[in-house]
Amino acid sequence: MRCNHLALLALLAGCAATARFPNRAVLWRDPDTLPIARPRAPAPAAVQWAGFRDALLFPADRALSLDYGEESTNVNALDEVPDSSWYFDVRRAGLSDEERARPRALGADGIARGAFGDDPGPVPPFTIIKAKTIGSTPGLVVRDARSKLFMFKLDPPGWLGMNTSTEVVAARLAWASGWIVPAEMIVDVRADELLLSPFARAKDARDEEVPLTAEMLADLVRRTPREADGTIRVCAGRWLDGRSLGPWAYTGRRADDPNDHIEHQNRRDVRAFGVFAAWVNDIDTMENNTMDAYVGSDGSGYVVHYQQDVGGSFGQFAAVPAEVWMGQETFFMPDRIVASLFTFGALARTFDDDARHDRRRRLLEKYPQLGYFDDDGFDPRRWHPVLDNPAFVRMTRRDRYWGAKRVIAFSEAEVRAAIALGHYPPATANRLFEVLWRRREKIARAFLAETAPLDYFRFDDQRLCFDDLWVESGLAGPDAARYFTIVDGARQDGGTTTCVAADASPGYHVLELGVVRTAESRHFPTVRIHYVTDDRHARVVGIER
Repeated sequence: MRCNHLALLALLAGCAATARFPNRAVLWRDPDTLPIARPRAPAPAAVQWAGFRDALLFPADRALSLDYGEESTNVNALDEVPDSSWYFDVRRAGLSDEERARPRALGADGIARGAFGDDPGPVPPFTIIKAKTIGSTPGLVVRDARSKLFMFKLDPPGWLGMNTSTEVVAARLAWASGWIVPAEMIVDVRADELLLSPFARAKDARDEEVPLTAEMLADLVRRTPREADGTIRVCAGRWLDGRSLGPWAYTGRRADDPNDHIEHQNRRDVRAFGVFAAWVNDIDTMENNTMDAYVGSDGSGYVVHYQQDVGGSFGQFAAVPAEVWMGQETFFMPDRIVASLFTFGALARTFDDDARHDRRRRLLEKYPQLGYFDDDGFDPRRWHPVLDNPAFVRMTRRDRYWGAKRVIAFSEAEVRAAIALGHYPPATANRLFEVLWRRREKIARAFLAETAPLDYFRFDDQRLCFDDLWVESGLAGPDAARYFTIVDGARQDGGTTTCVAADASPGYHVLELGVVRTAESRHFPTVRIHYVTDDRHARVVGIER
């Protein structure tokens, strides 16, 4: 027996020079929640400056910088993103390290429960302690009957559900994809359930705090659209844990947070949020919709990084229907301006498209709660938020593939369960599902084709098994694929099943795997699976895409 162990050690030592991945457990949790001193919240930055920077400075930076095209750094050996203070994959929560390699389905019930779990949500009556009564997105900070804090977001005049329902559904989809967002639900509130605290405050037109009076509250309630039964539809968000430190930036690091050790633009969970944003059409991905919060007591807490507001999704922007160019162009596109000058205005622009304007008008008449949300003309490769995001534009094919996996993980039942949370009329709910499902397919076709869409590797006896995500996402039937392996340069047919023979001898092995689609002429790249076997079992230690 001792001789067998020595032989195994010698074999592993002989392979060490070519072993790309160490023989150790895969990292599934980034240790970025170590205790730190509470950072100081910076002075509020002007949104106008952030817009100017994103519109003018970052495009110039992209043209001159050398860091575009570099791979994300916060990935593990399986090319996945570990859980962290930025991202938490609920589809892998509670699984063992070996089981985590293949995320589970949440199902309709899991989506419906969401981050609230068994919590019923806010309980009336609601005591108002703060309010935003002006601007496009009015809201209230309330304390419910259990003394729990909630943020109540309201709809603007004339657009019942476009702000509240959008926020709830988009946030639940983001939560199920792993991003850290507020727990939100629709609550129908009677006007007499809103009680005014004598100490309630509000912001006036000069952004200065003033007492919130009964007259101001009555005016806000009067302007808010009502349900047929007279209740007010509210997006109720559970108050975020921790003390706010202001928004986080899509570039750089927070200097006063020692746990913030990766440049934000080089985080895959930050970059690939752009794929999710393209799916739900979250065109308002500026940093003022993010938030850092210090969680825990002073000196023993850490910073959590929230995607605080994903309500700029579907077909609305700033609580009004999106314009026809939104999602396809930005506020400022230097390349388009130059091209228009050189073609004397002949270059077609989306905002000059009469047919698209007419389609927008008809969709708004039929589905006003969705704003202008469509899959017609949607190209995930060319999708833009209203200002290009400096992290999104750095996505590589591996980032896009990982982001696409978050989108295609949703089953039809899961998407419909999320939509049901928006309390839409049946026809509107069906329309929203159809648009999301077709956009999901376009994302899958665009970004799964850039790399080998074979994933979630595990061993079954002496066979390496995997999921074909091209098939799993409904792009082709299982009989349309034939798999092959490459070992030591020799190609071998692997058949039509998603399990292939693997070398079971003790040691470090590399197996290259690919697929041929019999109904298509496309050629997919291959993926290299690194695994180690011993006398008991085989274990994947890394993959290369």
